[in-house]
Amino acid sequence: MTGFSVLPFAEDSLDDESRWIGRARILGPPLTRLPTLTVGLLGVQVLWSVEMSYASPYLLSLGLSKPLMAVVFLAGPLSGLIVQPLIGVLADNSKSRFGRRRPLIGIGAALCCVATLLFGYTRPFAALFATPGSSSHDSLSIWLAILSIYCIDFSINAVQALDRALLVDTLPPSDQPSGNAWAARMLAIGSVLGFFAGEIDLPRWLPFLGHAQLENLAVIASLLLVFTHLLTSICVKERILVATHSRDKGLKKEIYDIWNTLTRLPRVIRQICYIQFFAWLAWFPVLFYTTVYIGELHKSVSPPPADDISANILEEEATRLGARALFYSALVSLAANIIMPFFVACAKEEVAILTPLQLKKSWLEHVRVHLATLWAFSLFIFAFCMAATFVVSSVGGATFIMSVTGFCWAIAQWAPFTLLAEAILSHPATDEETTSIYLEDTRSNLRSRTDDDGQDADETQHLVNPDLEDPTYSRPVSPEQEDGGYPRIIINHEARISQMDINVSSTQISQGTSPHRPKKNLNGLSSQAGAILGIHNMFIVVPQFLVTGLSSIIFAIFDPQKSVLHGHHPGNAIPVDSTIATSGDVMRQILNPDKDPSVKTGPNSIAIIFRLGGVAAAVAFVLCWRLARELKRT
Repeated sequence: MTGFSVLPFAEDSLDDESRWIGRARILGPPLTRLPTLTVGLLGVQVLWSVEMSYASPYLLSLGLSKPLMAVVFLAGPLSGLIVQPLIGVLADNSKSRFGRRRPLIGIGAALCCVATLLFGYTRPFAALFATPGSSSHDSLSIWLAILSIYCIDFSINAVQALDRALLVDTLPPSDQPSGNAWAARMLAIGSVLGFFAGEIDLPRWLPFLGHAQLENLAVIASLLLVFTHLLTSICVKERILVATHSRDKGLKKEIYDIWNTLTRLPRVIRQICYIQFFAWLAWFPVLFYTTVYIGELHKSVSPPPADDISANILEEEATRLGARALFYSALVSLAANIIMPFFVACAKEEVAILTPLQLKKSWLEHVRVHLATLWAFSLFIFAFCMAATFVVSSVGGATFIMSVTGFCWAIAQWAPFTLLAEAILSHPATDEETTSIYLEDTRSNLRSRTDDDGQDADETQHLVNPDLEDPTYSRPVSPEQEDGGYPRIIINHEARISQMDINVSSTQISQGTSPHRPKKNLNGLSSQAGAILGIHNMFIVVPQFLVTGLSSIIFAIFDPQKSVLHGHHPGNAIPVDSTIATSGDVMRQILNPDKDPSVKTGPNSIAIIFRLGGVAAAVAFVLCWRLARELKRT
């Protein structure tokens, strides 16, 4: 359940004999084309933000116990492992006359919209089949909420993957970094908008949408998701796949290829995967339990509610305070995404392209650091923030800590993928290394094409017989190419080196612009690169399963029956085994010997999970620091 996905390779599954008609293009003025192409990610991130800030407290308010709430969040990693590969195969081989991506984007967005509305209006919908306030109504509400979360996660993962693939399909390699920069902007803006909307008392301003905050947010997020993707679908035109001669490898062969790639990973890539494993052990709880954590701190200093109405008001207030902390974190993350690339040292092999702004700020050269060093520093700050939960007991202090983690999140969304791209693109290979991972560095090609598009823009053109080219075939045309220019989208050229650089190499390979290898190896190159990204995704997803299991155990020990933020039970929580409950009483008495065991005021279970995550972040910091030292020496 993360608002982030591995970037797909647009045409990994298709061979060079695929036939196309039409050409990919974006309607509208040049300045609006890249925003139009990526605006769908804004809608996706707004919906992610709503789920991240409201899913946990809402499930607890329905009466779901904390251990089972943790199990519900398996929807995120499951959707990442299942939906993204499946939707990639379906879309890559689609021969729809509307394109490969847009029809599935429309279906996924519609399903996600329905699931989001069901999530927001679970109680009113359950009231159609059961008497409100009855045990059957409470149970039905819980199961409908769980169903809606799984539907949201599965559909939004599909939409997000297709949005990324559409970006890869539509833009030529030279414009992929600029497109990725706009995608990052849309994601950051979506986070800010989503968390800001969650902080506002929406029922006061929009009472016609419902009397609960989540009901209003569900409608707004759904409409925004549909509108942004409708705009993209209308303004973006795809190439149409007519025929393909690709053959399926089979599940056994796919598993063998992944294992073979895993055992042959270069040292730097393997280290990045290890760092990501420990980093995501720490990140997953923060992303989805922050609202509950701050809400519990607020409830602990508030007077007990006198009735159900007061309890609901207090609960919504606590949830808004949690959403406010996430909003501040998103603001810090957005600022860090804009500022921090200026403080990263250029790669040694790159030729600096000085602009007037860079000439005036040459003093930055003295404070720039290696990207791996910056990543290690962010992990250290994150571990320190998690350790600070030992001393923080106020909402203000917890909000400050979570705001600081926004800086760490910005680096986590940027640094590892850039380092992974650099490691892949710079890995040497020879013709004889048929079983090793061969990935070609195409960055020098891109710079030469941008700086001098009149000289050998495509080094392979002289190898292609124009008489044999099908006039219906076409390559993506950039918004700038249609108007005869290549304006620079962002001045900071360091920020242009991102995870999309991997797709640049893959797209060139799939389009046949690297003829120096035999055809049988050509397909192998892109498949190996895709396998590396898939393996990297596994090192991100697997920790989420581990954290889910660990969270369930900790919740079962410290909060076996607790279903809402202040111990109020509006519904019938699904019972937990009495043995676990008894062991929880013993643990609370050991940790709090001066407390009455009948009073359930043990340590904050979510804070314990955060602290364990801090230990994992510290391990990731040590590994990343070693990686930074190694990369500096090379």
